[in-house]
Amino acid sequence: MKKSKTALGIVLSLTGGIFWGFSGSCGQYLFTYHDVSSNWLVPIRMVLTGIILLTFCAAKNKKKIFDVWNGKSNFLRMAAFTVFGLIMCQYAYFTAIEHSNAGTATVLQYLSPAMILVFMCIRNKKLPTAAEIIAIILAVGGTFLIATGGNIGSFTVTPEALIWGLLAAVFLACYSLIPVRLLKISDTPTVLGWGMLIGGIALMFVFRPWEIMPVISLPLIAAVAGIVILGTVLAYSFYLEGIHLIGATKASIISSIEPVAATVVSAVWLKTEFSSVDIIGFIMIISTVFIISLFNNKDKQKEQIP
Repeated sequence: MKKSKTALGIVLSLTGGIFWGFSGSCGQYLFTYHDVSSNWLVPIRMVLTGIILLTFCAAKNKKKIFDVWNGKSNFLRMAAFTVFGLIMCQYAYFTAIEHSNAGTATVLQYLSPAMILVFMCIRNKKLPTAAEIIAIILAVGGTFLIATGGNIGSFTVTPEALIWGLLAAVFLACYSLIPVRLLKISDTPTVLGWGMLIGGIALMFVFRPWEIMPVISLPLIAAVAGIVILGTVLAYSFYLEGIHLIGATKASIISSIEPVAATVVSAVWLKTEFSSVDIIGFIMIISTVFIISLFNNKDKQKEQIP
């Protein structure tokens, strides 16, 4: 039974990562060809996703969809997950894409496993192992190469792209860590649905997307549908369920297929060009998750996170 749960968690995390990567390229397509901004896309994405998920949850078991709000601690966790795990993670990620491209933004976001590693070392008051130190050095070095092209005196990506990409990594770490206990009292679609709906409504009032509407066309609708259905409803649900089954570190490691998918789709579909230094930086960052996986077999985060 344990092996089947682990296998399912691996498959879900992997599929979620691929869908996320495709979603990032859909966002780049919208920003490039349809005059869309993240201020319009993120609230639309979140509200539509929240409605779809909560409709599904209500049809399945209407009485339990409010359980996640029972008790002060659950309410606060849900609020933190909505703000830091959903609103900020998605907004930072798509804004990074808007200032660069799907591949670069996605790779920068995948600094999150190294950030989770540092957090857990601090949380558990332990020094990192030699392998963990190597992973952190590779993460920092890869970020340097992507940002500067190897030349310390220049930036090959805009400062805005770098800052938003790093923030996306921070908030993806929050997304991985915050909901662990919530998922013990409620199912994945319910937690995600409430967070998406409430976060999206809040952003509607902040950004007023109806005032910045792009020209509606079939390609635009198809790209938004790809982001909402594949890149949000399915990707986030699969990833959160992966966390529930195999833990935050392993799920984030396996879903690291996302930057590979985003880079390949961006290069093939959108003809984005990446330099050899960019690719080296990408490989350095992505390799960190495999190093962490190989030398940290026992995932204890699920039991230790507050």
